[in-house]
Amino acid sequence: MKNFLTIVIISITFCSNFIPSNYKEINYTQVFFSWPQITNSDSYILILSEDENFIQADTSFVSSNSILYPDFLDWGTRYFWKVCSQTSIEECLSSNEFFINSLPEYHADQITINTINEQEYASGINILDFESIGYSLAVDKYGEPVWYTKKENFNMEQITVTQFLENGNFVGFSTGRGYEFNIDSDIVFEVPNEYSIHHEIRKTDNDTYFFIDAEIEYHPCPIECDDQFSDFPVPWQGDRFVEINSLGEIVWDWNTFDEISLNEYNPLYAQIYNGVTELDWTHSNSVFYDDNTESVYVSIRNLSRITSIDYMSKQINWNIGEEDFMENPIFLDEINFSQQHSVQLTESGNLIFFDNARYQDPEFSRCVEVSVDDSGPILIWEHVLPDSMFTGSRGECDRLSNGNSLITAGRTGNVLEVNSNNDVTWHLNVKNNGYNVTIYRTERVPNLHPNTFSYIIDDLTGDNENYIKFNNGYINGRIYNSGWGIEGFAYKLLDEFGQEVTSGNISIDSEVVDYQIDLSELNIIDNMFYTLSINPLNNILNSKDFIFYLQEFIFGDINNDSEVDIIDIIDLNNLILTGNDFLWINDINYDLNVDILDIIILLNIILDDNN
Repeated sequence: MKNFLTIVIISITFCSNFIPSNYKEINYTQVFFSWPQITNSDSYILILSEDENFIQADTSFVSSNSILYPDFLDWGTRYFWKVCSQTSIEECLSSNEFFINSLPEYHADQITINTINEQEYASGINILDFESIGYSLAVDKYGEPVWYTKKENFNMEQITVTQFLENGNFVGFSTGRGYEFNIDSDIVFEVPNEYSIHHEIRKTDNDTYFFIDAEIEYHPCPIECDDQFSDFPVPWQGDRFVEINSLGEIVWDWNTFDEISLNEYNPLYAQIYNGVTELDWTHSNSVFYDDNTESVYVSIRNLSRITSIDYMSKQINWNIGEEDFMENPIFLDEINFSQQHSVQLTESGNLIFFDNARYQDPEFSRCVEVSVDDSGPILIWEHVLPDSMFTGSRGECDRLSNGNSLITAGRTGNVLEVNSNNDVTWHLNVKNNGYNVTIYRTERVPNLHPNTFSYIIDDLTGDNENYIKFNNGYINGRIYNSGWGIEGFAYKLLDEFGQEVTSGNISIDSEVVDYQIDLSELNIIDNMFYTLSINPLNNILNSKDFIFYLQEFIFGDINNDSEVDIIDIIDLNNLILTGNDFLWINDINYDLNVDILDIIILLNIILDDNN
């Protein structure tokens, strides 16, 4: 009787599983490497060199098939790299190369670290928006650039990053346009151009985008306007806060013209209205949605107001800010802030924002944390900047993982990290051609690669383009998760017609995760291609695929001629004598050795078949 086993031949789109891909040009020096699995190897040697012959090279010993390289590489440099098995140094994958571009000509020419406390610095790199130059840059704690945006990819050759996503992409805007784009500045989503986006765009956990859209309506000029504008309507510029989905369809919106009385305005902007531009009524500068409170929070700068809006009803939960610009103030302005920027929530649910305090007497800038309850706003913490860092516009405050606060002092070119005692633990200053660079936003992140991973499949044999695995009803393996923004994985198995055979999720609780995919109940058809795809739950585009070809093998058919006979014994004997690489097909008794015992069992199979 012939014994049959189904084995899985897995072939992989080989070069696409090298990261960085061969000949790729990149604009960052913090590099993640990933490569295909080498069979019978649990650990690897990554060899990196500026010499294609690898005469001088750096080596890294790695226990998985990926690594976030521990050192920053050099700008303007071509690198060559290859990977070898630690088990057999002669077993190596083909070499690849990539090129790190030079810093762009528009790069700021002076980045200085004035203060650094190594022990208190919250670890990570800093994403900075150089608004006055038109691009965004990431620097390490010493001010060394590690990434930049290619501003030429965006409208008007400028881009301002407002959010770094856990899927590894960035969200930002240029003049009137909103984008999600990847680390290479390739656009993956663009807001339809019917909107006039300014100041803010953010992506939610529901894969929707909130942004501020400038709105213009004609209304009578307030009494503070010059008399020449009193006889006819003038253009007021307000704002619409809009949420759209990935198809560009409106999910939610809230228009200041519909929800705020025109009697609520700042007289200053009526006084300075000149008829050339619009009357700058609201000038909102931040919007975000909070899942916990199911509310939308907006910052309306020219009214010196922060508003919480119930998402479902669109009713205002509360307003805080300058009560002189409100018809029916709920609270007194006990915080006394004005012209604020970048409103956010801390993990404790408090507001944190940059108070520009413009038009105050005296004028000063500060970072404030505020709680709001039924009794009104309460100042929890503040850090007042020195007079030299007063900025009438721009600015941001972020609460960091260690409890410190990151403060961006807008047009002064300064970024500070301060601890809970208000001691400065880090101070960066940026100039270009001798002038302060306006820094719009700043964000501290662990690294540039929150969505990186690799995986292997257990018990593979064969070469790197045609993997073979015995099918015992399961596919087992391990995922190596090096990304800080991944909360789980999804997998799916497709047949060669693209139809889904099975799918599921893989939860993670550590950097190395075992997985098992049950094939026992599936209708597996021999001699058909299947594709296994695994991707992070928050980034379906970041998938890694294996292509399976299922082929039925006769147990003991060493030479694949569909017969089990004396020829197979001769071939197995020759394989043992010549010391060929171990293959599961030849290990008849599954003891992880190919030896005389396998020949004995194979002989018994032949004798049984002949009886």
